Amino acid sequence: MVFGWFILILGVFGIANGSAILIRSAIHVEGASCKAICGISLLLAELFTPAFGALAAGAIYLLVGSCLALVGYLVLRDRQRVWP
Repeated sequence: MVFGWFILILGVFGIANGSAILIRSAIHVEGASCKAICGISLLLAELFTPAFGALAAGAIYLLVGSCLALVGYLVLRDRQRVWP
């Protein structure tokens, strides 16, 4: 049950981070601790434009956050079915 809540909260924060990037263009290029998503967004920014890199990073964060939130919800829902 703790795992389900952890994944759900992690997904919600991913959605919030992706929304902040898309709405405010609040991407943290220097000092960011995310290696994969920030690396992909920097690569796309170099290949296309910095705006496209920020848009791609926001979309990736929203996608990953939504998937994690869905998995957390499904884990918690299945847990409720097992325990009355």
